[in-house]
Amino acid sequence: MENDDNHSGDNNKYSNINKHNNYMAEIKKYRLKYTELINEETERDGEMIVETKNIQWTMEQFMRNRHIIKMDTKQLNNK
Repeated sequence: MENDDNHSGDNNKYSNINKHNNYMAEIKKYRLKYTELINEETERDGEMIVETKNIQWTMEQFMRNRHIIKMDTKQLNNK
């Protein structure tokens, strides 16, 4: 008989709650201004507008394969 200790499958019940909350979340618009380090000496500034329900997840995905050294995020008014 299983007990309530952490098992690898236990996280599913929490991720389902997060997915449910994300479906109900409102889509918001953000401006991202960032500085990316291309190599050890070259910096590149960039700006983009994103629409997302989860800005934290979106930023994590954006920074996943980049070397971001500076990021400014501002929520824009939804109209």
